[in-house]
Amino acid sequence: MIDIIASSLEILTSAGFTAGRISINNRDSILFEDATVLGFLLAYRDPSELALAWEADASCAISDYQLVLRRAGQKAWNAYIVLLATADGDYRQSAALAAIEEDLAGTRKIARMAIRDIADLRAALLPLLPLQAAPKLEAVDIQAEIRERATELPPRAVDAFLSTADESVVMQVLEETP
Repeated sequence: MIDIIASSLEILTSAGFTAGRISINNRDSILFEDATVLGFLLAYRDPSELALAWEADASCAISDYQLVLRRAGQKAWNAYIVLLATADGDYRQSAALAAIEEDLAGTRKIARMAIRDIADLRAALLPLLPLQAAPKLEAVDIQAEIRERATELPPRAVDAFLSTADESVVMQVLEETP
């Protein structure tokens, strides 16, 4: 089973956040911040525990760290409470977590369950993380691609361009072609 707090610290700090362990309602938690976002991350065993405790925990976080929130200025409008449970839940619990996320009072919320590994944790934290999707491109035969696209040029000019010939030779071939 994943240690949500320790793994979240690693993910958040590697994404450029300043993050540290804190205690909220005697629960090991994280306070994180970057240039635009400020938030708290709390971990729970299961979604039932999360649904029962989140409001008190969120209120405690806001109360205990009100000075941090006040000093955050405009960033306080982008404050998050991240609530994560390791166990899976049923449809009713899933609906409860969706309702928590829709509650925009005070802070934005991210509520997820079934956090079993790093991939699940990254997926849960994705709204906070910088874009990470690098395009997946297939290998391209660049010479064939150029030949296919350069249909308006004479084949001899394309051959000269693709050769290792000097630039002046390529220019001469281009000038000679009608």
